[in-house]
Amino acid sequence: MNLLINGAVGAIPIVGDLFSVWFRSHARNAELLRRAATQPYRETQEARLYAAGIIGGTVVFLLLSIAAVLWIGVKLWAAIAL
Repeated sequence: MNLLINGAVGAIPIVGDLFSVWFRSHARNAELLRRAATQPYRETQEARLYAAGIIGGTVVFLLLSIAAVLWIGVKLWAAIAL
């Protein structure tokens, strides 16, 4: 989520760069990883569902992106072929 926020705001010229310096998403993620590594391992149903949702959402987004690129390519090809 930290990288998503940084990427979304970071897309704005100049303001995004200043936000990236202030927000430090990589440092926040490193701290989250350190905290998670020091806690005892415990897998819950909620954690499995969260991971499955993230993976599933990523796959769906990837497939939709591929479909969009193919659709645009077909439309461009049809426009050029006339």
